[in-house]
Amino acid sequence: MNGAELQIEVVVSLFTNVWFLLSLLIASWGGMGYWTIHKRSRGPKAGPTPAGSVNFPGRQRLSEEDIFRILTTTEVNIQIVRVCETPRTAREISKALGEIYPGHREKGFPPDKLGEHLANLERLSAVKFNGERWSATDVGVKMVRKYFG
Repeated sequence: MNGAELQIEVVVSLFTNVWFLLSLLIASWGGMGYWTIHKRSRGPKAGPTPAGSVNFPGRQRLSEEDIFRILTTTEVNIQIVRVCETPRTAREISKALGEIYPGHREKGFPPDKLGEHLANLERLSAVKFNGERWSATDVGVKMVRKYFG
Protein backbone atom coordinates (compact mmCIF):
# COMPACT_ATOMS: atom_id res chain seq x y z
CA MET A 1 0.00 0.00 0.00
CA ASN A 2 1.01 3.48 -0.83
CA GLY A 3 1.20 6.25 1.86
CA ALA A 4 -1.57 8.29 0.15
CA GLU A 5 -3.87 5.26 0.00
CA LEU A 6 -3.28 4.67 3.69
CA GLN A 7 -4.20 8.27 4.55
CA ILE A 8 -7.38 8.13 2.46
CA GLU A 9 -8.31 4.87 4.14
CA VAL A 10 -7.85 6.46 7.59
CA VAL A 11 -10.01 9.47 6.63
CA VAL A 12 -12.75 7.24 5.21
CA SER A 13 -12.71 5.08 8.31
CA LEU A 14 -13.09 8.21 10.48
CA PHE A 15 -16.20 9.32 8.58
CA THR A 16 -17.73 5.87 8.90
CA ASN A 17 -17.08 5.79 12.64
CA VAL A 18 -20.30 6.65 14.53
CA TRP A 19 -18.53 8.06 17.59
CA PHE A 20 -16.37 10.40 15.49
CA LEU A 21 -19.41 11.71 13.62
CA LEU A 22 -21.32 12.18 16.87
CA SER A 23 -18.44 14.12 18.46
CA LEU A 24 -18.11 16.25 15.30
CA LEU A 25 -21.84 17.03 15.41
CA ILE A 26 -21.74 17.97 19.11
CA ALA A 27 -18.66 20.16 18.59
CA SER A 28 -20.29 22.02 15.69
CA TRP A 29 -23.49 22.58 17.72
CA GLY A 30 -21.40 23.87 20.61
CA GLY A 31 -19.53 26.25 18.30
CA MET A 32 -22.76 27.60 16.82
CA GLY A 33 -24.26 27.99 20.29
CA TYR A 34 -21.21 29.89 21.52
CA TRP A 35 -21.27 32.14 18.42
CA THR A 36 -24.99 32.89 18.91
CA ILE A 37 -24.58 33.75 22.59
CA HIS A 38 -21.48 35.85 21.92
CA LYS A 39 -23.24 37.76 19.13
CA ARG A 40 -26.37 38.29 21.23
CA SER A 41 -24.37 39.68 24.18
CA ARG A 42 -23.10 42.55 22.01
CA GLY A 43 -26.65 43.72 21.34
CA PRO A 44 -28.49 44.30 18.10
CA LYS A 45 -26.99 46.42 15.34
CA ALA A 46 -30.35 48.01 14.63
CA GLY A 47 -33.83 47.74 15.94
CA PRO A 48 -36.55 49.52 17.81
CA THR A 49 -35.49 52.40 20.00
CA PRO A 50 -36.07 52.29 23.73
CA ALA A 51 -38.62 54.71 25.15
CA GLY A 52 -37.30 58.25 25.49
CA SER A 53 -34.70 58.10 22.74
CA VAL A 54 -34.58 59.03 19.08
CA ASN A 55 -33.07 56.76 16.43
CA PHE A 56 -30.86 58.36 13.79
CA PRO A 57 -30.15 55.94 10.92
CA GLY A 58 -26.50 55.02 10.77
CA ARG A 59 -25.62 56.97 13.86
CA GLN A 60 -25.61 56.39 17.55
CA ARG A 61 -28.87 57.03 19.31
CA LEU A 62 -29.29 60.25 21.24
CA SER A 63 -31.72 60.55 24.08
CA GLU A 64 -34.13 63.45 24.24
CA GLU A 65 -32.01 64.87 27.06
CA ASP A 66 -28.93 64.91 24.81
CA ILE A 67 -30.84 66.58 21.98
CA PHE A 68 -32.29 69.11 24.43
CA ARG A 69 -28.82 69.84 25.85
CA ILE A 70 -27.33 70.44 22.40
CA LEU A 71 -30.28 72.55 21.24
CA THR A 72 -30.05 74.73 24.32
CA THR A 73 -26.31 75.40 24.20
CA THR A 74 -27.32 78.73 22.65
CA GLU A 75 -30.62 80.38 21.79
CA VAL A 76 -29.36 80.64 18.20
CA ASN A 77 -29.75 76.87 17.68
CA ILE A 78 -33.44 77.05 18.57
CA GLN A 79 -33.97 80.09 16.34
CA ILE A 80 -32.23 78.40 13.40
CA VAL A 81 -34.53 75.38 13.64
CA ARG A 82 -37.55 77.71 13.78
CA VAL A 83 -36.32 79.74 10.80
CA CYS A 84 -35.63 76.56 8.80
CA GLU A 85 -39.16 75.22 9.16
CA THR A 86 -39.55 76.63 5.67
CA PRO A 87 -36.44 75.69 3.61
CA ARG A 88 -34.02 78.60 3.21
CA THR A 89 -30.56 79.32 1.87
CA ALA A 90 -27.74 80.22 4.26
CA ARG A 91 -28.05 83.88 3.23
CA GLU A 92 -31.78 83.88 4.02
CA ILE A 93 -31.11 82.27 7.39
CA SER A 94 -28.46 84.90 8.12
CA LYS A 95 -30.90 87.72 7.29
CA ALA A 96 -33.69 86.15 9.36
CA LEU A 97 -31.37 85.83 12.35
CA GLY A 98 -30.31 89.44 11.80
CA GLU A 99 -33.95 90.43 12.27
CA ILE A 100 -34.16 88.41 15.50
CA TYR A 101 -30.89 89.66 16.97
CA PRO A 102 -30.65 93.47 16.65
CA GLY A 103 -26.85 93.52 16.78
CA HIS A 104 -26.70 91.74 13.43
CA ARG A 105 -29.51 93.57 11.68
CA GLU A 106 -27.44 95.34 9.02
CA LYS A 107 -24.91 92.70 8.02
CA GLY A 108 -26.84 89.61 9.04
CA PHE A 109 -25.54 86.86 11.27
CA PRO A 110 -21.77 86.20 10.82
CA PRO A 111 -21.28 83.41 8.23
CA ASP A 112 -18.58 81.56 10.18
CA LYS A 113 -20.72 81.35 13.31
CA LEU A 114 -23.80 80.42 11.27
CA GLY A 115 -21.86 77.63 9.56
CA GLU A 116 -20.74 76.30 12.94
CA HIS A 117 -24.31 76.27 14.27
CA LEU A 118 -25.66 74.64 11.09
CA ALA A 119 -22.96 71.93 11.21
CA ASN A 120 -23.78 71.13 14.85
CA LEU A 121 -27.51 71.02 14.12
CA GLU A 122 -26.93 68.82 11.07
CA ARG A 123 -24.93 66.32 13.17
CA LEU A 124 -27.83 66.35 15.61
CA SER A 125 -30.22 65.76 12.67
CA ALA A 126 -32.25 68.83 13.61
CA VAL A 127 -31.65 70.41 10.17
CA LYS A 128 -30.56 68.98 6.83
CA PHE A 129 -29.05 70.44 3.68
CA ASN A 130 -30.52 69.34 0.35
CA GLY A 131 -27.80 70.87 -1.82
CA GLU A 132 -29.44 74.28 -2.06
CA ARG A 133 -31.43 75.00 1.07
CA TRP A 134 -31.44 74.18 4.74
CA SER A 135 -34.62 72.76 6.20
CA ALA A 136 -35.63 71.64 9.67
CA THR A 137 -36.21 67.91 10.11
CA ASP A 138 -39.20 66.37 11.82
CA VAL A 139 -37.03 65.60 14.85
CA GLY A 140 -35.80 69.20 15.12
CA VAL A 141 -39.27 70.71 14.74
CA LYS A 142 -40.75 68.24 17.22
CA MET A 143 -38.11 69.00 19.85
CA VAL A 144 -38.35 72.79 19.48
CA ARG A 145 -42.13 72.79 19.62
CA LYS A 146 -42.21 70.35 22.54
CA TYR A 147 -39.82 72.28 24.76
CA PHE A 148 -39.92 75.86 23.49
CA GLY A 149 -43.47 76.32 22.22
